[in-house]
Amino acid sequence: MQSFFKRISISVSTSALLTLAFGLCLTALCYASARQIESESTRLLLQYHASAHTLGAALLPAKGMGLDANHRGSLYVLLGGLLSSLLAAAYVYQLVSRNSVIARITGERTAALQFANLRLSEDIAARMHNEKSLRLRERIIEVSANAIILCSADAPGYLIEYVNPAFERITGYAAGEVIGQRLEDLQGPEQGRQDMHAITAALREQREGKAIVRNFRKDGSCYWSELFVAPVRDDGDGPVSHFVVAQYDISTVMRFEQELEFQARHDILTGLANRALLRERLEQAMAVTRRSGLPLWVVFIDLDRFKFVNDTLGHDAGDLVLKSVAERLRDATREVDTVARLGGDEFVLLLPQHGNGEPGVAILQRIQDAVTQPLQLGEYEFFLSCCMGVAVYPDDGDDADTLIKHADIAMYRAKEQGRGHWQFYAASMNTGTLERLGLESELRHALERGQFHLEYQPQLDLASGTVVGMEALLRWTHPQLGRIPPASFIGLAEEMGLITPIGDWVLRTACAQARAWQLAGHGPLRLAVNLSARQFKQKNLLHAVAQALADTGLAAAHLELELTESMVMHDVEQATVIMAKLKGLGVQLSIDDFGTGYSSLAYLRHFPIDVLKIDKTFVSDITHSMDDAAIVRAIISLAHSLRLKVIAEGVETAQQLDFLRQHGCDQMQGYLFSRPLAAAAFETLLLEGNMLPA
Repeated sequence: MQSFFKRISISVSTSALLTLAFGLCLTALCYASARQIESESTRLLLQYHASAHTLGAALLPAKGMGLDANHRGSLYVLLGGLLSSLLAAAYVYQLVSRNSVIARITGERTAALQFANLRLSEDIAARMHNEKSLRLRERIIEVSANAIILCSADAPGYLIEYVNPAFERITGYAAGEVIGQRLEDLQGPEQGRQDMHAITAALREQREGKAIVRNFRKDGSCYWSELFVAPVRDDGDGPVSHFVVAQYDISTVMRFEQELEFQARHDILTGLANRALLRERLEQAMAVTRRSGLPLWVVFIDLDRFKFVNDTLGHDAGDLVLKSVAERLRDATREVDTVARLGGDEFVLLLPQHGNGEPGVAILQRIQDAVTQPLQLGEYEFFLSCCMGVAVYPDDGDDADTLIKHADIAMYRAKEQGRGHWQFYAASMNTGTLERLGLESELRHALERGQFHLEYQPQLDLASGTVVGMEALLRWTHPQLGRIPPASFIGLAEEMGLITPIGDWVLRTACAQARAWQLAGHGPLRLAVNLSARQFKQKNLLHAVAQALADTGLAAAHLELELTESMVMHDVEQATVIMAKLKGLGVQLSIDDFGTGYSSLAYLRHFPIDVLKIDKTFVSDITHSMDDAAIVRAIISLAHSLRLKVIAEGVETAQQLDFLRQHGCDQMQGYLFSRPLAAAAFETLLLEGNMLPA
């Protein structure tokens, strides 16, 4: 609009100038016309006077006067035109000036109106945005899963003015029941209120605050919540008019934390104290004992035959047994006692003695009686027992770990006495245990450090007296401990799971040595190697044997694997399958220490074996004991009837040799001919060609 008026003012100014110019031109035109008329009149008068000279002469003064009058008329016309033009120009100028002022004022007012309209539009948009934001915030508060409370800032009541639907859902209170009530009343009955110092301090100091409190719903049930309080000020920086309280229901989180804490300190299966809680309570009990002077018992319990339950009925049945035993132990002990499970079938009891009473052996017997009660698992009834070791504080140790360790040592001593025994710790027990621990540590590194070697005991044919084979025997020579007997480490290696890699090393080393002797021209000697129970059950046994034969070049027919009676009779069907596969490789099989186990003749005739070895315990007394002599004769007769060869172990005297020859024994080995020899000494024996005396 302002630009429009500006354009109009510019057009009017131009018109005024054009008008002035037109007036001047018109005035000039009139003046020119007047001058022309004047000239023409003068010419006519002169002609007229020329024709009438006389008359002209008489009128000369009059003629001069006419010319002056005409000249003045032209001037008057000129002046009138100029005056008219100036007046017209002044009028136009005045008109243009007035229009310019009007245009300027109109433009200014139009601009102000436009600016006012813009501000009004912005205010309307901002108001609409604020209203929309307020509606959105109100909706968010309404649909929030957490309780929102708006209360007055007036102390001391801080009366509630608003609660959202989530508050009604969480607490069970309707909005009408709490609006106008005090904020502290929301925590429940006065006797159940928790300490809210952090919240009350924040309200009093008009600042933000938070706290975790226990609340009560309308029905009286308890729940945990986390409260956040914040002040609300008028106009942003004004005084505090209200407080907004956000309440988060954290009952699930609290339960989860409690469960985690419980699991961190308790056994998951039985609910008993675990090792961490046991150590904590043991430390506390020792502190009490130091003040009272009364002894504290630590009892280590291990169940007998628990492995049998797991192996026969599975681990689910084993878990049921452990739960039942845990419950029986709780019932057999006092409130002040602690029952803990360390893992597997191992339990520990803390038995503090209070006042004049003492647990004594009576409580141990009560525990034994509780454990040995019949236990029904489905259609089966089991009778369990346990062995217990007892360590007494402070006599048997002054810290938790030592007491538990000594109780464990005493328990193992009790197991050596048989099932259902208990044993108190004695200092002498620790010596043997420490030696065993040291031996275990050294045994773990013996193979990689090259401390093992093999010795070979000759096996001789009783008919010809010549060496027909040898048995490879493992020996361990420690750089500090010296020569360690096989009886001291073979069983230990079996328990530790080291017997499999050691056995594989024995097999490969012995096969390589036997093949070397064959290549040296010592004949097709048969090599006998013992298999442990773990080796016999390992899944890759066939591959290990086949690989050893392939790598060393020894023919399978020259390898004899010795199995014990207990090994093959533990699971006859599985043993039969494994032996059949070994026979498929072409190796020979023998039953070692025959007569000491519980072989059944019904199964023995189905086993794919080649040799029976008579145990040396029978051979050593065949010349003094009629029973042992009868057993040896029976074994020889049985083996021959099954088309098996017989080897007698431990032959040490000529009388024993004569007895074995007389009753048809096929082969022998023992000190009568040679002790086990290192490889070099055994080769010397072969070179010398030593034989049995005829």
